[in-house]
Amino acid sequence: MISIDLSAETYLVTGAAGSIGRAVSRTLATAGAAIIVADLSHGAADDVAAEIVAEGGRAHATAVDITERGSVERAADEGERALGRITGLVNAAGVLRAGAVDELSDDDWATSHAVNATGTFNTTRVVAPRMRTAGSGSIVNLASVAAFSGSDVGSAYHATKGAVLSFTYATAGELAADGIRVNAVCPGWVDGGFTHHALATAADPAALIATANSMHYLGRMATPDDVAGAVVWLMSPLAAFVTGTAVFVDGGYMIKH
Repeated sequence: MISIDLSAETYLVTGAAGSIGRAVSRTLATAGAAIIVADLSHGAADDVAAEIVAEGGRAHATAVDITERGSVERAADEGERALGRITGLVNAAGVLRAGAVDELSDDDWATSHAVNATGTFNTTRVVAPRMRTAGSGSIVNLASVAAFSGSDVGSAYHATKGAVLSFTYATAGELAADGIRVNAVCPGWVDGGFTHHALATAADPAALIATANSMHYLGRMATPDDVAGAVVWLMSPLAAFVTGTAVFVDGGYMIKH
């Protein structure tokens, strides 16, 4: 029987109070990792950390604004004081701003890039030197099938997820000599987070769900736990020879479109 033991690891997870971030944090903790639960909302991060501790895991909650390098530095320092040297990073924080390319506001374009692209850059440049000192590490970035597809009103999101994917490839090469692996996970539609926000404002939520399900060959959207499973594998020794790779957790979305 194959088992994953991450009890020697301390991982920083951003966006840890979101649907995917929460699932990733809890699943990694179940495998034994200590989790620095980082989110823009300290209260929401506290809730996730409390869930992990209640289940017998190790966690520390911290507030972070990934658009600011100083905030990331403070969160990493605080997390390391509480749980030990950071050996892994999951960039799950992200935003979705929709709008036609000729109507999207400057603020929405800038915010999309500040969080999705620059935020991933900030966390990586803060955490990579800490991993380099330890001699190894693993980074997983949440990209999306959107990095490969066209869009109706999501050009900002698609552009930033393309940036995350290219950044993954670039840093995988740059950090390989330091024993640091860098990979991306590309979900299709996920039953949580952005999809739930869309459902809350949809004129016909049932029709939206049916459409989303039909876009995947497996006939449904991913659950946050589906995405978390792929992240845990990439973070674990089972993926020791995997770097610079995009793993699709898309139920066949990419081959259907």
